[in-house]
Amino acid sequence: MKVEALYVHPIKSCAALPVQEARVTARGLEHDRRWMVTNDEGEFLTQRTLPEMALIHVTIDGERFTVRRDGQPPLFLPFVHDDGARLDVEVWGDRMQAVRHEHGSDWFSRVLGGRVQLVCMPDDVRRDVDRDYARDGDIVSFADGFPVLVVTRASLEALGDGIDVRRFRPNVVVAGAAAWAEDEWRALDVGALTLRTPKPCARCTIPGVDPDSAAITKEPLRTLAKLRTRDNQALFGINAIPDGEGVIRVGDPVVAR
Repeated sequence: MKVEALYVHPIKSCAALPVQEARVTARGLEHDRRWMVTNDEGEFLTQRTLPEMALIHVTIDGERFTVRRDGQPPLFLPFVHDDGARLDVEVWGDRMQAVRHEHGSDWFSRVLGGRVQLVCMPDDVRRDVDRDYARDGDIVSFADGFPVLVVTRASLEALGDGIDVRRFRPNVVVAGAAAWAEDEWRALDVGALTLRTPKPCARCTIPGVDPDSAAITKEPLRTLAKLRTRDNQALFGINAIPDGEGVIRVGDPVVAR
């Protein structure tokens, strides 16, 4: 097995950014989901209710992010923004502090056609991973629940031909495993780094959003629900927690435990 692809999502629920290598930190891949869009109450917003977020692209340009959507002037953001008003924000019931970015909030409000806020998780804010699956010290950014999401190419192909892996918002795509082999994994050695894999990922409606057009489609969720429903949840991919820090690269060998 090997790493086929790596993706970072600098702003939660905006377009995925493919990378050839990534530094893995306690929170997950560096830059992954440190920024987030919320409503006025600080509740996170995603493609579940705003599918057009898929059309907002983020690139790394030197020491900053450039955020673009067709027809709009670009937005420039630092990697981490910690100089501003702090507010309480919420992700799936977890409450934490974030820093509001004023110009970014105005840009996203204009682009998304409604009043929203753009916030960043500063370095001193720690959000714990669910203690049912984690160890002391395991933390996560604004991701739904875990620092890293791993999927396999074979499991994706089991859902049908031509499905874009970006629909599932992975960080690491593994080639060379059998379909659904991830059900048996307890940990992965990726290059010199170890990722614990405590539980499969329950999927929401976002895989039904076309990453290139933001159109809502029935597939792959319809097939996934037929093949992979447990306890009324459709499952795809496996959540992971890094043991330590390091760099992983496309092409790195992967060994399952």
